[in-house]
Amino acid sequence: MKRYRISEIFHSVQGEGRYTGVPSLFLRFWGCNFQCRGFGKSQLPKTRIDRLKDFPVLESGCDTEYAWNPAFRHLSEEMTADEICDRLEALVPSFQHPYSSLETHLVITGGEPMLNQAGIVTVLDALAARDNLPSYITIETNGTQAPRQELADRISRYEGYGSRELFWSVSPKLSLSGEAWDAAIRPSVVAAYQMLSNAGQLKFVVDGSSTAWDEVARARNAFRSTGIEWETTIMPLGATRQKLEKTQEDICKGALARGYHFSARLHAWIFGNTPGT
Repeated sequence: MKRYRISEIFHSVQGEGRYTGVPSLFLRFWGCNFQCRGFGKSQLPKTRIDRLKDFPVLESGCDTEYAWNPAFRHLSEEMTADEICDRLEALVPSFQHPYSSLETHLVITGGEPMLNQAGIVTVLDALAARDNLPSYITIETNGTQAPRQELADRISRYEGYGSRELFWSVSPKLSLSGEAWDAAIRPSVVAAYQMLSNAGQLKFVVDGSSTAWDEVARARNAFRSTGIEWETTIMPLGATRQKLEKTQEDICKGALARGYHFSARLHAWIFGNTPGT
């Protein structure tokens, strides 16, 4: 039976973008096509970490390095789709709260989850077989991996059931990430996502520099040229409260002046951006 490498599964609130504060069940696939070294050199632990909960919060670099760096592959786990569903349902037995009827969102993230499209399909199928497919599904992606036919078929099928929503949360990487523009800004790929579901957002991490603001406008225009009119959300660079405090006020004002949404990183403020939050 096929097994998929999972970094973590946890229950929290969405910390970024349109659904900030919404109860969410996170499924984090392991592996990514980017390293984002432009965010600064990661101060990686010098001693072996044997439990994910002991992984330190990184002040610079990718804040989920444990979800793609081969040095921390041992912190992940290979699981079948049924094992994944068992773990999800152990945290949230039903995506509709038994008392308030509030819907918990399923957030599929990474790493880069679109590298694991077969896993996404198989997990959604397994949840559907249990009659427990959530009404709200978010895929958090860097927007560089084109959807394959199997995933396209499932999105089309499951979106047709009642009022179910497949939401694309796309975070294209600007040059401050250290990734090459042509590799990171892929309007044709995101346009293919939009063809499957028009529910989505574009999220950009900025450091407040004029270069970053200019690149947001350039990227936004590139996406608009392919018909993508999703809301643009700005987030400040920084994984810790201390880092965020230094820049977020100015970045928030900059977003307001330019007509963009602003999103603080709620999970960093509440939980300190630790694994499992």
